Order: sequence, then structure tokens, then C-alpha cells
Amino acid sequence: MPLFLKRFKLGSNRSKEQDRESDNGNSPQSKMATTKSAASELRALADLINGAVAQIEAACASRSQTYPLADEPFTPQSEAARMSPDVLVPGNIIVAAAAQLITAVRIPALTLSVTASSSYLTSSLRLAISTHVPEILREAGPQGLHAKEIASKTTVDPIKLARALRLLTTHHIFREVAPDVFTNNRVSSLIDTGKPVADILAHPENKFDGTSGIAAVLEHVSDEGLKSSGWLAETIMDEKFGPSQEPNETAFNKAYNTPLPVFPWWELPENALRLKRFGIGMQGTQNMASPGAILEGYGWKDLPKGSVVVDVGGGVGSHSLVLAKAHEHLEFVVQDRDAVITDAVKYWDAQFPAAVKGNRVKLQAHDFFTPQPVKAPAVFLLRMVLHDWSDKYASLILKQLRGAAGPDTQLLVVDNTIEYACEDTTSARDIPGAVVPLPPAPLLANKGAAGALPYFADLHMMSLCNGDERTVSRFQKLLQENGWKLTKVIHVTGFEVENAKLVAVPI
Repeated sequence: MPLFLKRFKLGSNRSKEQDRESDNGNSPQSKMATTKSAASELRALADLINGAVAQIEAACASRSQTYPLADEPFTPQSEAARMSPDVLVPGNIIVAAAAQLITAVRIPALTLSVTASSSYLTSSLRLAISTHVPEILREAGPQGLHAKEIASKTTVDPIKLARALRLLTTHHIFREVAPDVFTNNRVSSLIDTGKPVADILAHPENKFDGTSGIAAVLEHVSDEGLKSSGWLAETIMDEKFGPSQEPNETAFNKAYNTPLPVFPWWELPENALRLKRFGIGMQGTQNMASPGAILEGYGWKDLPKGSVVVDVGGGVGSHSLVLAKAHEHLEFVVQDRDAVITDAVKYWDAQFPAAVKGNRVKLQAHDFFTPQPVKAPAVFLLRMVLHDWSDKYASLILKQLRGAAGPDTQLLVVDNTIEYACEDTTSARDIPGAVVPLPPAPLLANKGAAGALPYFADLHMMSLCNGDERTVSRFQKLLQENGWKLTKVIHVTGFEVENAKLVAVPI
């Protein structure tokens, strides 16, 4: 019996058709049951899509909002209708059901061929970003621009550029409005920095400055990420690198032929632009989540006045900035490597200089593998830090924080949490919020394509630094082994790119 039929009743009782597996599907009854079940799955997926579309229509109508059209340019204002949870949740159901429906009806060989060829889609995206195609098309206007004119701005071959853009267009990134004439759509306009093309060409090193950072993080993933991923299989099969937890024994090290871990490698003088791009890109990950996501779920307002929040490995402090503006009663220490703190000084001087001058925010160079200098704060915040490290090194970080914690210190880990693609009966069920409700059958237990981003991130982190996206159960074990007790898991409903918040206290 096909595997997808075995998963049809996720978490529910087996059907009579499923109980007939013992005859290996050879009897006429089994063949009829298989046909009926396959048709039932297709109908169930189609019904989920239709029902979710109706929910979106009703939610938008209740607020007199218009759902954004795919061919229109992206603006935050036009996205308002999509960003409400009562629209995002059914939207995710459509994504999961549509992807599962495509796989169910497409010839398996085509599914495998498309998957194997997807690296070219990534390469084409990087080409479009690096040759400033979204900006060029924005200046050209909605009528679009011929590939010859697009290519003339950056002296690349127009025929080859058009071929790459056509692959992107085939996947609904950009539009081809006439032969070899392209224009932006909603997806491609999101990677438009908004800057004049002339300014970018004159100072390409400043392209991502002052932007949302989304184009920066996508160029990083399609540059270092793509090249490293090409060595992933060789790395996992390598006798030494395969089982390694070391940050300098990775696919990245093979791809770039360097003994350095990725973070020190970025700090080499010749990689200054890559380091800058990565820093801006990390701000872009914030902009891909819901606005003010760091504010939601955790009781920041309940902390006493003067409580100190230590943003460990906090980059330039973009999330502390959001918190500092929203909660004037809190104080912050933003910690990161020397090179990053240098950029943090500039960032806060531009965004919120009064907070630093008034001593509400301190910017501190610190290596989180060494003893933590801030003792007994109210909160240690680890946002998207632990996923950079294998269990071996994540344990070192957690031990240093435990050594500096006071009896009332809370540890707030904000990170991706991943689920199994089947129902998990072994999870940390005693922890409030740890168990996530299953999506409607016959969707995969982990939401399939609608929840795929953390699984891509998992292999990205593995490839670059032996990092790791973890299940809640693995987080619980990791914390427990290093002096912390997981007490709560907080999820924000509806946002595919939202990170979970895991609250822990000293043991």
C-alpha cells in the first residue's frame, strides 16, 4: 500500500481499507480499497483547500479588506489582510494541502527530478539579487523591461539572464509579460531594496544598508548556503566530518577549503562584505516574522522596574531595540563578538541613541563560551543562538549562563522547534505548550510544506556550522543536562516563520 495512504488518518483510528494490508494489495478487494482511499485523499485535500479559501474570504470581508493579488508589488499596507491569524492559519492549510495534492497527482519521477534540480532555482535567485533585477524592474515600471535592457545595466549576458529569470517566473517569482520582457510581481518586489539603481552601481557595498534585510539574507543563503549544501552528502559520508560536532568540520569547510569556523571566516578582511551582509540579513529574519514578534507571548510587562535583560549573542541588538522601545521599565545588555558590537554601536546611534546614552542599554563584547560577566539578571535571552551550535557547544553556552544565573533568573530561548512528520507520542507532554495540535487529516503532522522552513534551516545550519534545529523534547533534555528546567513553550498561532519561545528556570 502506498506510504501516503498509511498516513491518511493522522492520529485517528485506522480505516477498514488500511487494515487490509496483510494481503499485500493483491486481492480485488484491496485494489478497490486502495483506489477508493487514493480518491478519498485527493477529495479530502481539495476540500481542505476550498474550506480554507472560504475562511479567508469571510475574514477579509468582515474587515472590508482585499486579499493581496500575486501580480501586484509588495507593500506592508497591502499585506495587512494576509497577516491576521484568521487569514494566516487557513493560508497555511492551503499551502500544505496544495503541496501534498501536487505530490499525490504528479508522476513520482517528475517530483524527484524537480527536487534534484531545485539548486538551479536558488542560483537563479542569487543572480537576480546580485544583478539588481528587482530594482531595475521597479524603475522600469509595470510595463516591464526586455532582458537586453536589464542586462545592459550590469553587463551580463542578456540571453543567459533571461533564461534564469524565466525559471524564476515559472515558479511565480517575477512575471514575463511579453517574450523576454519581465516585470516584478509581489514575490520579487520583496527583494527590492528600494534604492536607485545608479546608487547601487556606484556603491554596491552599501546595497543592503538601511533595508529590510530580506534580500541580504536570501543572497547569503543562495551564496554560502548553496555552495556549502553542494558538499553536504560528502561531509555526512566522511569518516571524520560525518559524526563531528565541531564547527569547523562541516560542508562549509569543504566548500570553501578553510579550517576556520564560519563566523571567524566571515571576520577575515577579504570577507568583510559577506559579514556585513550576514549581519543585515539577520535583521531580515526579524522582518520575515510578524511585526514585534519578540514582544508576544512572554510576560515582559510583568518584570519589575529596572530588571536587566541580557541579550546573549544578540547581534546588533535589533530585538532588544524593539523591547526597549516597548518596555521603558527594562534595562538591556546586548552581547556579541567585538566586530559585531562595533556595528551595534552604529546601529543604536542611528536607531535609539538615547537608550545607550541614558545607560538603559549597554553594548558589550563577550564570548559566550567564557564566564558570563552579568550576574543574576532577570532574563538571559538566547534568540536564534543555540541553533548555530551542536549539542556539545550549546551545552557550553548554557553552562556559562547557569553559572551566572540567580535563583529568580529566567532563560528565554527563542528558536526554531521542529516536529516529526508523523504523530509524536514521545514529546514532552508535561510541559505547557510543548504539544502542538495536529493539523487536519490528511495533512502531515508537521504541516508539510506550510512548515518546511525550519527543516531547510536545519540543514543550512548543519552545513555551515554543525548547528541544529531541535524538537521540544531535545531542548528539554539539553536544558536539563546543563542546569535548566524547561517550564513552558510559547507558540504564536499562524505565523510559519515564527520561532517558539522556551522558558526555563535554574534547577
